[in-house]
Amino acid sequence: MDGLITGENDERVGLSVIDNAGEEHVIEMEFDGEIKHHQSEAYADNPRFRTREECEHVDQTRRLAKWHVYRERGYDTVPPLENPDRLTAALLAIAELSSDTFQAQFGELERRLARHYDDGPVELPFPNADPDDAIIYQQDVYLEPDPVEHDPPVLEQFLSRFGGDPDTPVARRASELTTEDQDDLGFEVEAVSGVHTIHNDGQGTERRDQGDQPLDRDPDARVELMAFDTDSVDSFHHYVVSNLAYQIRDRFLLMGQAPPTAFRAQGWGTYRGFQCQKFCSLYQEYWSSEADVTSWEPWTE
Repeated sequence: MDGLITGENDERVGLSVIDNAGEEHVIEMEFDGEIKHHQSEAYADNPRFRTREECEHVDQTRRLAKWHVYRERGYDTVPPLENPDRLTAALLAIAELSSDTFQAQFGELERRLARHYDDGPVELPFPNADPDDAIIYQQDVYLEPDPVEHDPPVLEQFLSRFGGDPDTPVARRASELTTEDQDDLGFEVEAVSGVHTIHNDGQGTERRDQGDQPLDRDPDARVELMAFDTDSVDSFHHYVVSNLAYQIRDRFLLMGQAPPTAFRAQGWGTYRGFQCQKFCSLYQEYWSSEADVTSWEPWTE
């Protein structure tokens, strides 16, 4: 996929984006990322008349357009929870937490996950919800300083240090930052939210419960984990850091791009990424550590 900014005025930025099927999209976007115009002669205007794959090509194009404007013009056009720069900053901040601080901030998340496998009752905030259904727990992360104010961008700085080795766990690489690196990429967790819960019964019904939000602003990242046996991993701390790395992978895939080499690893990333990879033929099952992934390029089906 490729994007080109074709113009800008006092209200909007215009782009031409070529999707992975070779089709052009003409997009106009306001400086906050709201898309006011999107046209492509290759696809029906009404999503009901597109195939699942055609809808995904359109969605990939819109996501890439927001990323392109953010990187090229500096406008905050990417939704915060989808921004790889913010996700990288959160990964670094959480990797640097002491064991005690990590437990204080993410211990409740770990306890809720563990209840699904400790033979005790699982308390869900939904009536008649089966704990064996798909249950996703989320927790928002607020950082300081603001990750989008760094130049060069946070992700590019990270990749310049750790860009070429997908076989070394990201959690380990993040923990190997030098004092000089920490001066450039030093982020702290200012606050975390309460735990959010999603219940999907597999029959088309999805319910959500929001935990408390401690700050009156958008969070910078969101840890997202499907219920799993926490005893199956050596370190829940490293598992959370890895989840953020898989989220960065998903965000590039959902823009129709191959993720940077450092993030080409399999594992649970985002709930949205899981749904796309599970039900759209443009993607392989990157969310599964057991899947046989043959390509990191979300091209045509």
